Amino acid sequence: MPIFLTSHSGTSELDREIDSTAALLRDLRYLRDHRAPSGAMLAGAPVLTGWSSALRMVPCLRGRPAGHPVVRDGRDAITSPLRVVALDAGYVRSENRFWLLGAPEIGGGHA
Repeated sequence: MPIFLTSHSGTSELDREIDSTAALLRDLRYLRDHRAPSGAMLAGAPVLTGWSSALRMVPCLRGRPAGHPVVRDGRDAITSPLRVVALDAGYVRSENRFWLLGAPEIGGGHA
């Protein structure tokens, strides 16, 4: 879920996101180095039964990037999931990068 930054928003949401992301990075580094979580890491983990794969819709933006390192200028693209949205400041932060926001699409969005 993205964090919406406005002139009136506090930093508590950002602090929670920083803590959550730091914990994920710590676990990913551990898995890289040890190939499996430790017994202590799994000791308090909940058990998921009756599970199956699923897809989630996540907030993202669609548009025509300019200056992207991979996507050709002007070609339609979709951002990775949004993490921070600061419309008043003219930028968003997706999982992969910052995006400067140019003019939005007239008429409300893509179908």
